[in-house]
Amino acid sequence: MLNRVEEIDHTDLDNHDRLRAIMQKEGIKQNEFGGRMHYLRWEHPSTLQAWNDADMTYDSTLSYADLPGFRCGTCFEYPAFNTATQQPLQIRIRPLIAMECTIIADRYMGLGYGAEAERKFAGLKDTCRRVSGCFTLLWHNSHFSNQADFKMYQKVIRN
Repeated sequence: MLNRVEEIDHTDLDNHDRLRAIMQKEGIKQNEFGGRMHYLRWEHPSTLQAWNDADMTYDSTLSYADLPGFRCGTCFEYPAFNTATQQPLQIRIRPLIAMECTIIADRYMGLGYGAEAERKFAGLKDTCRRVSGCFTLLWHNSHFSNQADFKMYQKVIRN
């Protein structure tokens, strides 16, 4: 049985409606709904507008695939804005600071599962912590395929 839904990843609005129906059926109460759209599916400003219209609370799409860090220049949420209508939106942008594959995978930084990768994650978290910001991490479910994945994930979320 589900007990909390943190994020809707790579979603469309039909999935979002189905999720809300399942949560209602299961008695799950949650006020915040957020998501992240894969960059190949993102279309500005229509994606943000659609998510806003679906009463999503936040979006964590904005990041760099090849380098972790502060694409938005901040680790704080900020209000979204529809550039086509020139109107502020209710949905907020929650900048994505790091994806596990960016740091671990050979196709990006290639730091693997060792001390250098641990230091990279820790440094990003420490930067956010120093300014009382939010360290937003995307860890793909496909990156739980071996013990090294689980161990690194546990280290990152605990420290």
